[in-house]
Amino acid sequence: MFRFMHNYQRGDEIAWYADGDKLVRNEYNPVTSYAFDRVFGSSAVTQEVYEVAARPIVKTTMEGVNGTVFAYGVTSSGKTHTMHGDHHSPRIIPLAIKDVFSIIQDTPGREFLLRVSYLEIYNEVINDLLDPTGQNLRVREDAQGTYVEGIKEEVVLSPGHALSFIAAGEEHRHVGSNNFNLLSSRSHTIFTLMIESSTHGDEYDGVIFSQLNLIDLAGSESSKTETTGLRRKEGSYINKSLLTLGTVIGKLSEGKASHVPYRDSKLTRLLQSSLSGHGHVSLICTITPASSNMEETHNTLKFASRAKHVEIYASRNKIIDEKSLIKKYQREISVLKQELNQLRSGRIVGVNPEEIMSLKLKLEEGQVKMQSRLEEEEEAKAALMSRIQKLTKLILVSSKNTIPGLTDVSAHQRSFSANGDDL
Repeated sequence: MFRFMHNYQRGDEIAWYADGDKLVRNEYNPVTSYAFDRVFGSSAVTQEVYEVAARPIVKTTMEGVNGTVFAYGVTSSGKTHTMHGDHHSPRIIPLAIKDVFSIIQDTPGREFLLRVSYLEIYNEVINDLLDPTGQNLRVREDAQGTYVEGIKEEVVLSPGHALSFIAAGEEHRHVGSNNFNLLSSRSHTIFTLMIESSTHGDEYDGVIFSQLNLIDLAGSESSKTETTGLRRKEGSYINKSLLTLGTVIGKLSEGKASHVPYRDSKLTRLLQSSLSGHGHVSLICTITPASSNMEETHNTLKFASRAKHVEIYASRNKIIDEKSLIKKYQREISVLKQELNQLRSGRIVGVNPEEIMSLKLKLEEGQVKMQSRLEEEEEAKAALMSRIQKLTKLILVSSKNTIPGLTDVSAHQRSFSANGDDL
């Protein structure tokens, strides 16, 4: 997908333009053109871009297929604006989060557990934006793909809850000024939403796990960007990682490359599963039509043209129960409810019936002891009920659900209304 953004300097002319909704053409040499799935002019609103470029990815991710949406382009071309926006005009990431919770509301019969993480890659170092102490984290690999060791994950319960973590993370992101942008992103960021879901009770068919990666890349910088010292160092790291991304895309587009250099940068290492075709990917390229950026825009066009030829073989994920957090919570709730029912029926957990009878026969001799035991029983009931309520609140269900066996705690089950989000 391509999006034109206004970014003109004095004396600029239009060098590239959208020819319909599929082509980008060069003003000075109309024979030079590139075809894409969709091209958006500078007047397109973000909701329109989201509907085409991101919503289908969000929908399939909620069905168990990994998804990645990222913005690519030269510095100051509008990537962060496209991905984040602001409170008054939410963009791709806020709209995707809102959609996730709307889909939960429209999916009766399934339970969901959502977790988020937020990281940046700054000068080839991975930092945890949700935990300032998580610096220089390492990339690992298991059967499900690459992951960041020690990254902090937070369970989220609403759109506003998820966005609050993004806002907190943005406070720690590296930004700086250059001669194009007062607050230029100096790092790549990856916001990941991890989704577990399963049916409940007799209909249980295993846990489906998927990840939605929403990525805001730092912009490539040309020699026109006047930088010195730290800014020059940051720019060189940014350009190197984006060059590696371009190399990886080029190798994958050939379809027969024996070696793809994923390990040459942290960015491509983390994106390995997505780029290698094990999930759906949507690439949004932001460009300026200005003549002062004609070469940079041309490079972006060539990058996107190669990316179009990468083949995708996405499939639905499942994970074993032992690795599922939602299944762990469901099992714990079930055990706790059994203990609670035993307490309510007069059977104290861990004490056999003969012991109880003995206590009753010795009531006159040990009234104080019996009273203490009864008080412990009430405390145990309260503790179990509190634990059940706490765990149940972490599992998200549609308010349209009617789940048998949860009558004791149904008032505490976290449910959502499509009209009741708190974005």
